[in-house]
Amino acid sequence: MKPETGRKLHGFTVERVRHVEELSATLVEMTHDKTGAQLCWMDNGEDNKLFCVSFQTLPEDSTGVFHILEHSVLNGSDRYPVREPFVELLKSSMNTFLNAMTYPDKTIYPVSSRNEKDFLNLTSVYLDAVFSPLLDRNPNVFYQEGWHTELNDGVPSYKGVVFNEMKGAMSDVDAIVEMEVDGLLFPDTCYRFNSGGDPAHIPDLSYEQYVDTYRRFYHPSNARFFLDGSVPLDETLEMIDSYLSRYERSGEKHILTMQVPRGGEGECRYEIGEGEELDNKVIFTTAKIIGTWADREKLMAADVLCDLLCDSNESPLKRAILSAGLGEDVTLAVVDGIAQPYIQLQVRNTAEDKLPAIRATVRSTVSRLVEQGIDRAALQACINRYAFRLRQEREPRGLIHAISATCSWMYGGDPLMYLVCDEAIAHLNEMMKGDGYEKLLSELLLDEEGMVTLKAIPSRTYGAELREAEQKRLEAEQAARSEAEQAALEELNAALERWQQTPDTPEQLATLPTLPLSEVSELPDWVDTEESSVEGVKILRHRIPTKGISYLSLYFSLGDCTLEELTQLSLLPDLLDQLPTEHYTVAQLQQEIKTYIGSLRFSLSAYSREGEFDTCLPCLCVRAGVLDANWDKAMELICEILLRVSFREPERIRELAVQSNEIGRQDAVSGGHMLGVQAVTSHYSATAAVGEAINGFTNLQWLRSFVKEFDSRFEDFAALLERVRSRCICRARLIAGVTSGGEAELDRLLSALPQGERCDLRPAYTSALPQRMGIRIPAQASFAVQGYQLKDGSVSDGSLPVLSNIMTLSYLWNEVRVKGGAYGTGLRCTRTGGMIAYSFRDPTPGRTLAVYGGSADFLRAFCAGEEDPDKFIISAIAASEPLLEPGRQGNLADERWLAGMTYERLKETRAQMLATTREKLVSHCEALERMSTEGAVCVVGPETALKDCEDLTVFDL
Repeated sequence: MKPETGRKLHGFTVERVRHVEELSATLVEMTHDKTGAQLCWMDNGEDNKLFCVSFQTLPEDSTGVFHILEHSVLNGSDRYPVREPFVELLKSSMNTFLNAMTYPDKTIYPVSSRNEKDFLNLTSVYLDAVFSPLLDRNPNVFYQEGWHTELNDGVPSYKGVVFNEMKGAMSDVDAIVEMEVDGLLFPDTCYRFNSGGDPAHIPDLSYEQYVDTYRRFYHPSNARFFLDGSVPLDETLEMIDSYLSRYERSGEKHILTMQVPRGGEGECRYEIGEGEELDNKVIFTTAKIIGTWADREKLMAADVLCDLLCDSNESPLKRAILSAGLGEDVTLAVVDGIAQPYIQLQVRNTAEDKLPAIRATVRSTVSRLVEQGIDRAALQACINRYAFRLRQEREPRGLIHAISATCSWMYGGDPLMYLVCDEAIAHLNEMMKGDGYEKLLSELLLDEEGMVTLKAIPSRTYGAELREAEQKRLEAEQAARSEAEQAALEELNAALERWQQTPDTPEQLATLPTLPLSEVSELPDWVDTEESSVEGVKILRHRIPTKGISYLSLYFSLGDCTLEELTQLSLLPDLLDQLPTEHYTVAQLQQEIKTYIGSLRFSLSAYSREGEFDTCLPCLCVRAGVLDANWDKAMELICEILLRVSFREPERIRELAVQSNEIGRQDAVSGGHMLGVQAVTSHYSATAAVGEAINGFTNLQWLRSFVKEFDSRFEDFAALLERVRSRCICRARLIAGVTSGGEAELDRLLSALPQGERCDLRPAYTSALPQRMGIRIPAQASFAVQGYQLKDGSVSDGSLPVLSNIMTLSYLWNEVRVKGGAYGTGLRCTRTGGMIAYSFRDPTPGRTLAVYGGSADFLRAFCAGEEDPDKFIISAIAASEPLLEPGRQGNLADERWLAGMTYERLKETRAQMLATTREKLVSHCEALERMSTEGAVCVVGPETALKDCEDLTVFDL
């Protein structure tokens, strides 16, 4: 039945129907008659179908109760009483997105799929999870996902998935600063609390408070549903109504208090490594509330000003602070997605005695811009780049629509407000005619009323103090327990362990909706590649709809570079568009880029052919997204950068190297599993050895020494960059990819490049890292990685991704996450024989390595059991075909061509996946055993965790 205003549809009344030309869609808004729940459907004909339910969740403390509930509701429900329906869906569905997220004032549960039956299955399970969970009858869910006290030989410790996740998250200085700044800005509202949970307060949460919070907030009257794509509307609405109709409209109103801005100052500490210098490591942050969610045009204009002032080292405010020696990096950003967005200026790696000078520099720089007027060409360039980013297609689009809608809808506004941008962009352009930007800039940074400031001070002892405080609390709680309380705690742990180790019965598993294997196509997704040659350059053209944007990829061979040279060249992508060229200053160049190029990225990557392990092709890659009307100018600018950038800029390069070093070290603390994966895989292929050398621990060590010895090493470094440019940036070494719905030509670009000399070398690169290594980081959680590479008949085997799903979701999830308390874990098995087991924010990495050692025994038991492998085949195939925007579709097509992957070969792999049997799976047991006994190991974590892991060569970050 077609939705029309006033029409009744399955318990809902259609309130409004709007055609949204900008989105080529119709937005249908409805209200549930009985409960008042609101629903929007973005009817855009997209094949991908999304269901999302959101609740306004307003924290009343920092126990992380909503974060724990986000995890908990997907741990069994009335209709689907399996222990973890979420995991079962991961095993068996064709989902394109399946997760849940906690924000400062809302929690959302989105699922999506291209398959209609799968979409309805996912929607059914999610509805039952949020409205009929077992968490109020099964406290084990709370103890597992939230926290509990565990006794090991009488020694107490806190365990729980969210508890351990947040210990890792709060090791990141940015997370600490965010929590402290929010506390200063919003002392009277829910935003002062850590919605994810502060590890110091998570153990304050009781099971009773947790259940009460669920009942108060997870009510249909507090729910908003968002549907996107070609959903089967009648079936979906009927399903939603079957749950909502059980409720009466709630009288409880969850009022989000608005903060009256007031200033304040604060100080916090963050942990650094034992060997790190304390000098000039202060992080100074200043912030102020700048409006409400309803001020969208103002917020967008503020975004543009942030870009203009601090986007690059040559932006006026950032340049002023850097040139005065007041810090090593500067950021300015609008923090939005909440009821009261704020602007935040941060100066990293400064000193306390420099804070007055930072304030004075900000005032003088901003005052000059306000008084003299902002350069209109620079402003227009920032608006152009901002508009491109808003209009460019991104995936998953349905999820982006759902989250964007809540940015206004959650606060009583129009759900369409943050979904469209044309009028707002027109307003940004109109503002340039007067002094609107100057007035806004003055308000943002010169008016200090309501401004807060925070100093984050480095400490070598902060982490140890946190661990000591936690241990003292545990010991005090243990000493205060009576014999009866001690016995109850022991029984709690025993009951939790029994529950975790009790498998779901066949009857319970049978309640879950499943897809037959016949729903999966035998034909994989494929983007055609047309090969041609222009001026001797191989051109790979992908003709797909791109809505007026064309995408360029350039691959220049670096095949005659050593591994040590590639490590040094890893800094090159950060330099290319940040240095002057023959015809442009840095500021002029960046203005031109923003005006004419929507997106521009440089990187180093290595590519190998099918079955090629010992050698590879390293490349300098250039990727750009450009409006068709700007294509020729964009090609001209890219040539200017590649051919005429000046590498004789020691101070600018020093600044960029220092910033890259700091970013890399912070990323290692928050995402140590990636550092571990790079280290482990580097032993098994030339491609991975290059990847580690340019992105991993080796790169971090080089960057650190390069920054420290910059003056003595700069000349050699600059000479290397110049040699590589003169040798490698030429037609003879180039392969180019173009993804476009039109005729984006490369003649202008190619004619500007020198011919040069071919380089057909595919070097043999090997890693020098130890087989078993540890990386010591200043953090409260760890990451454990072990891997192996098959180089025999198992290579190019479509059953390996299926094995990956089985081991991740039926073994490691239970042993490492559920029982071990790590936030994440998995086994990645690639079609080409790579095996990598990893954990994320793991409290006990030594135990996790032992779990990896049991993988083969588990697989034998699985193959001898009754669990159906077909569901893992379905999800493995779905994972191999993620949603991709046009530019990434073109990149994937390029990578397949570079690997020699044909459509026929891809179909063979699909056939192998579909034909996976227990017999085939059990044949991989030997490989798993070899991984556990011979595989490389890397553990990234604090000293206390590394001590529990055997035979590691340990390095400091």
